[in-house]
Amino acid sequence: MTVGVLRKKHVELLRQHRVADGLGPARGRLDGPDRYHTWSQVAAESVPSRLHRLTSLRLRPDAYTGAELHASQQVLDGQSEELFGLAETAGWAVRTPFFAGVFPTGSMNALCRPMPGTGVLVLVDSGLLHLVPDVLKIMIVSRSSFGESPLLEPAFAASTLAEVFNAHLFGNGAAAARPLPELAGQRQDLLRLMARRATQFVVAHEMAHVHAGHLLGSWRQTDPHTPVGALDMQAVGWPREYEADRMAARIMLASLAVLSPWDRDIVEPYLVGAVLLVLALHEVVSVLAKAAGRVLPFAGSHPPALLRIQSMVEHLAEHLRTPESIAVAAELATWLDERVPGVLEWFRLVDVQA
Repeated sequence: MTVGVLRKKHVELLRQHRVADGLGPARGRLDGPDRYHTWSQVAAESVPSRLHRLTSLRLRPDAYTGAELHASQQVLDGQSEELFGLAETAGWAVRTPFFAGVFPTGSMNALCRPMPGTGVLVLVDSGLLHLVPDVLKIMIVSRSSFGESPLLEPAFAASTLAEVFNAHLFGNGAAAARPLPELAGQRQDLLRLMARRATQFVVAHEMAHVHAGHLLGSWRQTDPHTPVGALDMQAVGWPREYEADRMAARIMLASLAVLSPWDRDIVEPYLVGAVLLVLALHEVVSVLAKAAGRVLPFAGSHPPALLRIQSMVEHLAEHLRTPESIAVAAELATWLDERVPGVLEWFRLVDVQA
C-alpha cells in the first residue's frame, strides 16, 4: 500500500513539473517508422542526413510523452522485485518503502527524495534509461563477439554514438536517438543482461544510501539546471557515495550466487562490465558536455568518475572469482574511451552546421 502511495507521489511530481499528466501506455509516440531496420542501413546513412537530424534535435528537442515514460517506468518496475531479492541475498533486506520512478533529472545519478511518513522515492533519469541500452547495443555490434564478425563496422561506431550522446545531452531526457536495429541470439541476451544490471546498479546505489542510513545525515541540494527547472536532491558527501557504490556492487554480485562455477565464469566479466560502464559513462558524458557547453545537473554531488572507477575496481578485485573479469570490463571501457574523439568531431560538425 505504501509503495502505491509513492507511485502516486511520483506521478504528482511529474505533473507538478509539467512533464506529463500521467504514465498511460497509449498516449504519444513510442517507436515511430523513422528507425533503422538493418545495420548496413546505419552504416550507409549519409553524413548530411545524420548531421541534419542531430542539428534538428538541438533546435527542437522532443516533448515528453506518457507512452515513452510509461515504457521506461515498466523497465524499472520489471527490475524492482529481483533487485530487492538480490539486496536480501547480499545481507541487506529492504525494509523502508522504496519506489524507483522515471524522471527527467538530467543527471547520470538517480536522486533520492524522502517522503516523510511514506518512504523514499528515487528519481531515475529518463535520458539515462535511453543512453545505457543504446551505448551497449553499439558496443556489442561493433566488436567481434561469440566468434562472429561485427554487425557494424567499427569505423561507423563513433557516428552512431554521436547521435546517442547528442540526444542525451540536448534532448532533455525526452528525446532518444533514432531507434537502432534489434539484436538476436547471444547478442540480444548479452544486451539484456548488461542493460539490466547497469540500470539496477544505479537504483541499488540509492537503496544503499537508504539502508546505510546516509539520508539521516544528508542535506538538501538544489540545482536550477535540470531539464524541468530547479530540482532537489539529498546530498550525503563523497565518503558515503563511495560506500554506496561498494554496497551496490555487492548487491549486483549477489546475482552470481545461484550460478554454477562454469556459468559464473561466463557471466561475471559482463556483470563487472555493466557496473563499470555506468561510471565510465559519467566520465564520457562529462567530457562531451564540457565540449558542448552544457551544464550537468548535480555534477559535484558525487566524486569524479575516474576516482569512483578506481575505488570500484579495488573493491571488486576482492570479490571476483577470476581476475580476468576486470580485464574484460577494462577492455569495454577502453573501447568506449577510444570512440570519444570521433564523437567530439561529430559534435564539432554539428556546431559548424548550426
